[in-house]
Amino acid sequence: MEFIGREKELNKIRTALSDEHTKAILVYGRRRMGKTRLIKEAIKDCDAVKIIYRGKTQPILQTIAEISAMVMSAIGLGDIPLPSFDALFKFLQGRKEMFIIVLDEYQDTKKLEGDMADALLRNAMDDMPSNVKLILSGSSIRIMESLMKSDNPLYGRFKEEILVDEMDYYDAAKFYPSYSVKDKITLYSVLGGIPWINESINEKLSVEENIINLMLEDKGLARTYAEDVINVECSTINYSTTVFNAIKNGKKHFSEIQSYINIPQIKAQLTRVLKSLIDVRLIRKRAPINSNSNKSSFYEIRSNIIRFYFAYQDVLCDENTANMKVLYQNRIAQSLNTFVSYRFEEISRSYFLRLSLNGKRPDILKIGSYWYDDKINKKNGEFDVALFLTDETYEIYECKFLQNKASESLLKEERSKINQIPLKGVKRFGLISSSGFDDISMDDIVLVSGEDLYKL
Repeated sequence: MEFIGREKELNKIRTALSDEHTKAILVYGRRRMGKTRLIKEAIKDCDAVKIIYRGKTQPILQTIAEISAMVMSAIGLGDIPLPSFDALFKFLQGRKEMFIIVLDEYQDTKKLEGDMADALLRNAMDDMPSNVKLILSGSSIRIMESLMKSDNPLYGRFKEEILVDEMDYYDAAKFYPSYSVKDKITLYSVLGGIPWINESINEKLSVEENIINLMLEDKGLARTYAEDVINVECSTINYSTTVFNAIKNGKKHFSEIQSYINIPQIKAQLTRVLKSLIDVRLIRKRAPINSNSNKSSFYEIRSNIIRFYFAYQDVLCDENTANMKVLYQNRIAQSLNTFVSYRFEEISRSYFLRLSLNGKRPDILKIGSYWYDDKINKKNGEFDVALFLTDETYEIYECKFLQNKASESLLKEERSKINQIPLKGVKRFGLISSSGFDDISMDDIVLVSGEDLYKL
């Protein structure tokens, strides 16, 4: 299958490899994000001897011997092991070829000897010849990010430190281009931007059938992935499930999560649990871009697929299910549009981020949501999408995941609501409709359709 997306990451790796001063690059991210495929794509046209070695849980000296044997074999000298990285690099220094050595799944290499493996690698990297480039890759976010901390032997040794995260809605849709805009939004909202799962979507089937096959079935790829991530990442974080249950039940603010929890022991450790879940990138803390108050900050589950899993966990874990299609129609279909509508807000923010990065909206400084507090009418709330612009004003949008086109009466109703709220610094209002718009003549409202989101 052709390589899809990751232009930013590809450019970073290729640029670093072309720099004669680069010794090492760090590439990391959760399993199934396509790290190894990304690295192979980045180096495929490099005029170099390429070695890709998958780390193992074994003594580091054994790993060094196996890597050196692969290098020797690649240059036609037979699989001769060398005793150290120093010996290998001193030998390669006299060669005319360029060498790119990829040490994949490095967290497995560290399992037995921990920082000793880092120290050995540091010593070798410091004396590494200019014709050798090292790419370190790993799937444990916690372990790989520890390599960037000041107390780690490898601190400051990497030219680039690249986190390979889920793709955004735009790149994910390249895996299923034949679907309608509504279906693309739904698929991304449920299955997220994980390449391994996206390339398993069957465009000959309906969205419903794909969700059933990948998420509802006991051994579905998406469901298995979600369960594996939760089990692996949360195994060392006590009470994480309690926090997830609070968030899935609409408790987003710290005080709400704390009130939801009835056990004093968990309440006392809530700050630590939240930080740990943020560190492994399972949840994130956000705040409206026009508010500095900690009271307005909130927590949310980062990944769409993990969010869907917890939202419908009771349905997924019902072992008495007789027919998955009946289960979907009766327990999921009725509430799915509501679930997707919240994810549509994040898709809309990603759209403006792409416009900014592509240079089409150079006036955007920040992207988020907008919080208002109307004390006179005793109303408060939040607008889905807000842009803070270079002239220090705001542009705000409401998002509508609709089955039909947005009518002029709907826009007038939304505009009337806006006019009743005292907003500070807002100069423009817009509406984003997944299904587009009827013929509308309202010049004072910016209209963005679902089709627009995919025309970048």
